[in-house]
Order: sequence, then C-alpha cells, then structure tokens
Amino acid sequence: MGLSSVRYQWSLFALLWLQIATTTSAADVLAVSVQNLRESLEGPFGVNRHHVTNPEGKTAARRHITETFRRHGLDVTLQDFTGPKGNPGKNGTNIIGVKRGKLYGSSDDKIVAVGAHYDTVSTSPGVDDDGSGMAAMLEMVRVMTSCAQQKYSVIFVAFDHEEDGGVSARQANDNPCDIDRGADDFVCSWLLPFIESSGQPEFQGIFMLETIMNYDPRPNVQTFPTGFQLLFPSIHRKMQALNFSGSFISLIHKPDEAQLVASVQQAWEERAREPVDANSEAVRAPVSGKPSRLQTTVFYDLVGRSDCLSFWVREPYFRCVFVTDTANYRGTMQQCYHSPCDDVTSITPEKLNFLAKVTDALLQATMKLAEVDVDSCTEGSMTVTAGSMTDAACPANGAWTFTLVLSGLAAWSLSTLQFS
Repeated sequence: MGLSSVRYQWSLFALLWLQIATTTSAADVLAVSVQNLRESLEGPFGVNRHHVTNPEGKTAARRHITETFRRHGLDVTLQDFTGPKGNPGKNGTNIIGVKRGKLYGSSDDKIVAVGAHYDTVSTSPGVDDDGSGMAAMLEMVRVMTSCAQQKYSVIFVAFDHEEDGGVSARQANDNPCDIDRGADDFVCSWLLPFIESSGQPEFQGIFMLETIMNYDPRPNVQTFPTGFQLLFPSIHRKMQALNFSGSFISLIHKPDEAQLVASVQQAWEERAREPVDANSEAVRAPVSGKPSRLQTTVFYDLVGRSDCLSFWVREPYFRCVFVTDTANYRGTMQQCYHSPCDDVTSITPEKLNFLAKVTDALLQATMKLAEVDVDSCTEGSMTVTAGSMTDAACPANGAWTFTLVLSGLAAWSLSTLQFS
C-alpha cells in the first residue's frame, strides 16, 4: 500500500470520527434544560406579578413571555379582555402562541394546548404558584420550536387573572362565559372562534400547569382536601403506603382525558430522569362531559383550583388535565401558599430536577399528540448556556461529547503530521 493511500485512509478515518463526535442526537436536541428553568424562576417569575401591588413586575413578565414566543417563531396574539360587566379592576391580557402543524387551519387538525398562569396574588412572588408552570411551558416552547415539522398544531397560553378568586361552583356552571378569569375569556372569545374559523378541528385538550415544582420526599408532608379519602380511597391507601411523602405529580382529570394522561404517564416511565423515586399519580374524577352544578360543587377543590374550570364547565366541553404538585397540601407550601415565602429561596436542586422531570414528560406527551417529526429537530432554537444541554440525570454528557470532539481533532492532526 502506497504512502498516499495510507494518508488518504487516515484522513478519511479522522474526518469520520470527527463527524460522529460532533453529531447532536435527537435526545440531545430535545433535552430539557435545568439551567433554563432556574433562570426563569430566578428572573421574571421570581418576583410578585400582581396588577396592583407590583404592576411593573407583571408587565416585565408579560413582555418576557411575549418576546420568548416571538423569538421562537410562534404566531403571537395578545388577548386583552375586560372583567365581567366591564369591571376595570379585572382587565387583563392573555398571551397566546401558536405553533402551526401541517394541517393548521383545516378540519383535519387535532389541536393540543399547554397553559399556565403568569399572575400572582398580591402577597406572594409566586415562584411555585405559578412561576414553575410558566418556566416549564417556556422551556417546552424552546424545545418544540427546534423541530421544523409536525402534523398537528399546538397552542401555548399564558393566562392572566387566575388568582382573582371569588368564583363559586354555581357561578361557573350557570355563567361559563362570565367569570373573573382570563382562561374564561380565552375559551369563549378566542378558542371557540378560532375553532369555528378553522373548520371545526378536534381539540385534543390542554395540559394546565399549576404549581409543579414542590418535590418533598419526606414522610408525612402530604395532605389532601376534605373528603378526598372518601372520593378516592384507593389513591389514599397508596399514599398511606408511601408514608404520605410528597414525591409525586398529580394528573387530575375526568374520563374524557384518559388518553392525555396516559401519554404523560408513558413518557414519565420511559424517560430515566432524576428523581427516580418520583411518581405520576392519575386522579380521575368520575364525571363525564360538562359537570352538573352539584358535581362541580363536590369536586370543586379539585377542579376549581385551576384554569381547567373554564374548560370543564361549558358546552361544548373541552378536555383539560390539571397538572399539580397539590400546592398548599404539601410540605412547606402548607405555610407558603399565597405567602411571601413562595420565593426564590425555596428553589433547591432536588426541586429543579423534579420540575425538569415533569416538564420532560409533558413535552414528550405533547410532541407525541402533535405528531412531531423528531428527525426535523435541530439545535437552532436552543439556548446556549453553560451546562444547558446536560440532562439532570446525566451530568457527564457534555464532558463526553467534548472528549469525543478533542479525540477527533487529535486524530485528524495526527494524520496530517504523520503523512505530511
């Protein structure tokens, strides 16, 4: 074999090795960034966002969400609304971002949505309630927009005025388009017209992210609403066997949302992320379609505590899965719910890993429902942050890739020096 032939083979081997070393896998591209979640929680969602006590903080959060949606190429709508009967104190703005699928605008589309609320009560920074939901949704936006092709459309919504309260079960059932919540205006004034103008496509449902970071594996930190043991005895027995630890995420739903919940739980089981002992718990309310006034009253502490209420208590009925860490029924949030101590000091590495695990499962479920082509995903929309692509459960991944790159460069250099 001649010298030129050996040189050629060495160079070919070196370039091939370098290509393998620098190729980003689909798993890398679709990885949830713990660092991004932390930066969201310590940044725009780490301060009070109430329209009276800190309007500047709320405006900054709204601007951040809007800019993030636009930067990642979503079709953005700022839905301004007024309160019932024109109450100016209830005016607000929902922020809507649409990632179009191939079937967008047609009756064959099967829309899936993700929502969280960006406002807070007047007395709290709302890091868990609901900064955690907002951080997760924006991270889902970042990852999903790295994929160029998907069959069905996805709607992301940042809701305003979830924290206004004062909505009774009777009012919600009797006047489903006239309650003090931004989600109500979204459903009645944006979603319904959008579906009608698109040829009546199917609305697969919405994942409502509402306080999803509070991981607490200690025993005897988990409590439940009054009557929970009677309504859901098997789940209560399971929690008792786990010593009432707060190491699970709840997926509160009705029978109509069983497929949505199954997609999340499948992703939860298939994805090996820390904390490995954390579970996803499906809590199914035995109510089909629009609930009666009595049914809404009975399950109000389960369904009325999130923006799912606006989707559940209307005709036609819209599917909604209430994703929550149970808020004030767990650990420190029993004292910090709607209080000043729901702040950045509550953030821990364990809670961030739990939040990343929840985000990842919801991301995978949403991508599956939207039929995203993972081969079309690239690094284009990824935030370049030190350690941002390192999975919480695989901290050595970045170092391994860097080692491969250096190995490829070394091989190429050696071939050049040896045969020059």
